[in-house]
Amino acid sequence: MNFSSDYLDHGDQVVICEVCKAKLWKQESTLGRNTILGRCYSLCCGYGKVQLPQLKEPTEAYKDLFSCANQKSKNFLKKIRRFNSIFSFTSMGGKVDNSINKGGAPFVFKLSGQNYHTIGTLLPKEGKPPRFSQLYIYDTENEVTNRQQAIESKSSSETIDLEIIEQLKSMLDRDNVLVKSYRMARDHLSQNPNCNLKLRIISNRKKDARTYNLPTSSEVAVLIVGDISNLIDHRDIVVTSTSGYLQRISELHPSYLPLQYPLLFPNGEDGYMINIPHRGVTSLQNTTKKNAFLVDAYTMIESERLNFIRGKQSNLRSETLEVIKNAKSEGQTDLSSTGQRVVLPSSFTGGARFMMQNFLDAMALCKWYGYPDLFITITCNPRWPEVIRVLLDKTIKPEDRPDILCRIFKMKLDSLIKDIKEKSLFGKIQAVVYTIEFQKRGLPHAHICVFMHPDSKLPTPDHIDRVISSEIPDPREDPELYLLVREFMIHGPCGDLNKKSPCMLKDKCSKNFPKKFRERTSTDADGFPLYRRRRDGPTIFKCGADIDTRFIVPYNKYLLKKYQAHINVEWCNKGNAIKYLFKYINKGPDRTTLKLQPCDENDQPLKSIDEIKDYYDCRYVSACEASWRIYAFDVHHRYPSVTRLPFHMPGQQNVIFGEEDDIDDDIETASVSSSMFESWMKCNEMYQQAKDLTYVQFPSKFVWHGKDRCWKPRKQGVSIGRIHSVSPALGEPYFLRVLLNKVKGPTRFEDIRTVNGHEHGTFRDACYALGLLDDDNEYIDAIKEASHHETGHFLRNLFATMLVCSALSRPDHVWNQSWKTLLDGILYQRQHNPNTQGSSINEDELKNLTLLEIEKILILNNSSLKIFDSMPYPQYDDLLLLENVLINEERSYDKDIMAKDFEDMFVKLTDEQKNIYNQIMTAVHNKEGGVFFIYGYGGTGKTFLWNTLSASIRSKGKIVLNVASSGIASLLLPGGRTAHSRFRIPINITEDSICRMKPNSDAAKLFKETSLIIWDEAPMTNKHCNQSFFGGKVVVFGGDFRQILPVVPGGTDEDIVNSSLCSSFIWSKCKVLKLTRNMQLTTGDNLTDVLVKNSLRNPVFQT
Repeated sequence: MNFSSDYLDHGDQVVICEVCKAKLWKQESTLGRNTILGRCYSLCCGYGKVQLPQLKEPTEAYKDLFSCANQKSKNFLKKIRRFNSIFSFTSMGGKVDNSINKGGAPFVFKLSGQNYHTIGTLLPKEGKPPRFSQLYIYDTENEVTNRQQAIESKSSSETIDLEIIEQLKSMLDRDNVLVKSYRMARDHLSQNPNCNLKLRIISNRKKDARTYNLPTSSEVAVLIVGDISNLIDHRDIVVTSTSGYLQRISELHPSYLPLQYPLLFPNGEDGYMINIPHRGVTSLQNTTKKNAFLVDAYTMIESERLNFIRGKQSNLRSETLEVIKNAKSEGQTDLSSTGQRVVLPSSFTGGARFMMQNFLDAMALCKWYGYPDLFITITCNPRWPEVIRVLLDKTIKPEDRPDILCRIFKMKLDSLIKDIKEKSLFGKIQAVVYTIEFQKRGLPHAHICVFMHPDSKLPTPDHIDRVISSEIPDPREDPELYLLVREFMIHGPCGDLNKKSPCMLKDKCSKNFPKKFRERTSTDADGFPLYRRRRDGPTIFKCGADIDTRFIVPYNKYLLKKYQAHINVEWCNKGNAIKYLFKYINKGPDRTTLKLQPCDENDQPLKSIDEIKDYYDCRYVSACEASWRIYAFDVHHRYPSVTRLPFHMPGQQNVIFGEEDDIDDDIETASVSSSMFESWMKCNEMYQQAKDLTYVQFPSKFVWHGKDRCWKPRKQGVSIGRIHSVSPALGEPYFLRVLLNKVKGPTRFEDIRTVNGHEHGTFRDACYALGLLDDDNEYIDAIKEASHHETGHFLRNLFATMLVCSALSRPDHVWNQSWKTLLDGILYQRQHNPNTQGSSINEDELKNLTLLEIEKILILNNSSLKIFDSMPYPQYDDLLLLENVLINEERSYDKDIMAKDFEDMFVKLTDEQKNIYNQIMTAVHNKEGGVFFIYGYGGTGKTFLWNTLSASIRSKGKIVLNVASSGIASLLLPGGRTAHSRFRIPINITEDSICRMKPNSDAAKLFKETSLIIWDEAPMTNKHCNQSFFGGKVVVFGGDFRQILPVVPGGTDEDIVNSSLCSSFIWSKCKVLKLTRNMQLTTGDNLTDVLVKNSLRNPVFQT
């Protein structure tokens, strides 16, 4: 199409880096630096830090294959991925999504799932054809035919040119050092067929690959006969003759990429090497193969980052400074049992914590500036003039250069943000937020929220119509705009005009097109805009139909002409829409569901034992996303910036330390001695203007310098603050946070809790004095009202529930007003106890007895009066009574009664139940650990089996913990609790969540003493609740996948399946045992039996 004179053209790549010779656009060259080697830039070689290796020129015949100058070359380029697969040494672990390449749209390479490379043995199994690297050794007399058959067996509709295979084979035999190594192994095996041969592909290179990245054969591989040397590096690839197993290759091995992409590394050049930043790919325009390489390269980077995080996570712990000092004063130097394990900060892009922190930052902007006014979406246009000119002489298509598409889109996006911020395109703005996403087709697009200045709002429909249009322009008045709307802003068509449109769901458009005709712009009840779409406007003929204004996506005329891409502009100044928008722009990566049907050795489907088929939730990674991430472009942007403000109680700043750290070093570390929060109070002493600011207002005038651990006056820029949130259940820390939003300029902790010159004893009292808390009288009345018809035990449970739920602003006030009511029943029991009958008791002792009973209730609910600072704590003489009430409770079962119950139940077990019982009890008695999953539908006797196991273990004085995913299910188990209550699992669970449990707590000691853990209805629980190793304990999961799966609010089917236990990495460790006999149906094949049999024959889930 023709581009108008209003189009923003960024020109050509006129800037050349004098160090690496890379070509850049002028807008990309703003981050430049002069060095002794010349002018260089950040984007290409990192200011000269990345040194490119010298590349060996490929042969002219090989270059000719990439020229697209003849039919042979065109055939090669069209099928280049298949040709590479023919000669690849390794297989790719990720799943290539080919479903998106149906139809005539441009090719997109998209990978889903965890990506990794595996390599097989030197020789195939007996009776099996050779594959991948085996083709270089086995039956090489027929190698060309074998390679052709290896790839064509998957798709017989297309043939592979044998002449090209022969040409590539000859070239690789001559030039590729990896091929030469395999040929060397072939020759040795042909002369010594019975030799136990191993091929070691070496990971360490002695020379600097920045100088030259083509190794010699001796540097790449050696043959080993017999035992392997102990000197072999753990990253070396050791390929055996016939072990029958696939070996995963380390992403840090220099041959990781050359083994997978021999056509991109025709000489066997090294890929990435440790501590040597370099790039070394043969400089050829590699069309679709380059897409695959970019995705593989990025997933390789991401995988290594994740491995680093996992390695660090297991060694890091956290604890408050006060606890660490106390440990030191007690003579403790080993920190491995202090504190709790932690995950690394939310720095991993795309992770759950990363997404949540960005969402909270966006909501902080909303709190500061109000609702956003405009929601803009811009999508990359692969036919921009800059793209066409770059590819003009290269005989390749835009989709073959995702790196170019991403770079140009980034320049367009930066220009758009500049128009909005600096040029006041829509008027003065206060803030802007955007996030980058990638379509199912792979192209990048940005979602942008714009917060307008109060003077530039769009308060009326007439104001909205001046900025946003949803109508087709008159082709006579503005022919350019008419063509642009036709090209970019038509949805579908769908509905009756096209029933097969991708947006159609159950014969209805998922985007609610076509819209209704409307004479005036307005908003609906939920705050979403209804734009003017007049009936008598012009139409557009497209896809064989006349399209009217009902199919037009809202746009801005100026933006559409300037950027000439799909740019959707929406008005959104309503509270009901804001959370939807922020959730949408900060949502996670695309996911899909893969359905896998495992087969046996005869390629027959395995018999199912579960109702969910092998679903694996997978994140899509397209070539464009890989390019964007490799370039390290931002996926989230905020203006102004948001400063995250931590806080802590006096002496309670959190300390992150390693298990092997020196305790004195941790205490003296700079981050401990001068926390961000305490430095704020020091700054309030130094600067007068600081005394007029609250903590959350502070970043607007001051900047935190992390290196110097201090705040300094802000000289430029804008930032707003966001105080970390805490639960009201934490008590004083919560009240401290409430005060930090009110108190200005404190210089010490005492100032924060001072109100009108009076220093209060607690932060809670200060909140109450400021009128920030309720008086709790309604809770006092509730206890008194319940006392008229409930027992004292019920009343104490009610009070404990109020404490646990953080419902009370002043717990001590409620206690003082109602303790005599809570005492009910205790004095009566004491008077009728032979040991205490007739003894006198004063008021303080009565209070103490009542507190003691309340403490017992709290401990059973993973709480304690100790965490409520204002509450008194009971005094008692017998420390064993409360030393560990959890263990005492679990060991309080009468052994004789348990033994009799076990005898009665054991004789009633079916053969299936006895088999399962014996396997579990063997694991318990041998203390060998293990994870079991007992699969059985309703009525097969799972609960009866749990009761039998519990009675057996408790009859021996040992501990079994019975938990269930729901409260009702837990009531059916002896001593049952919900899993969340027993294991202190967070309610809002994510992949990074951890149970707040310290090593020396009562709960931790209980788990150490436990012999067996039974978890009923496990399929109902999110996999993140139990996705951890169990420290050698025997754990038994039970349930039926045909019943309720984990609830994911607003989630798709894929999200629900991904959250289930069968999607956890623990599932592969589970030993699945089946209960198939319905104990409630002992005769006949009635309807229930038929349904059960049919469900087992038609599985949805496979182990």
